[in-house]
Amino acid sequence: MSGVAIVRDLLATNTNLLVFVPSSSIISGVLPLKTQLPAISISQISSVKRLTVGMDEKSSLIKDRVQVTSVAKNYTQMKTILSLVREALPLSKGMTDNFYCDSILPDSEGPDIFDADALLHMGSQDFVVRYSR
Repeated sequence: MSGVAIVRDLLATNTNLLVFVPSSSIISGVLPLKTQLPAISISQISSVKRLTVGMDEKSSLIKDRVQVTSVAKNYTQMKTILSLVREALPLSKGMTDNFYCDSILPDSEGPDIFDADALLHMGSQDFVVRYSR
């Protein structure tokens, strides 16, 4: 389990987001070729395990930085999806996919990217996900 899995689980079950992006197009990692657009790619940027004095606790708090990238055929659609992603991720504690999620906080927003060859608009939002395992 990782912050990526937690974010994917929350996005793939959010009814408002699913109106625009089917759950089959919300992918952990790199989007495969010919993925139905619009689509969302979720990837880990970094991960830090909380170090403790005893180092023998059965559970530890992990902090992952996760990037969510929206890929769409037009700029407006890409920005709408990123807005829905931000709304879909809670800022408070709770159980997600049998793991305790301490918090999900928005971090930096990436640049707007246009791929002229593929005619794709891409944009990203980073989140800091803290969870126990």
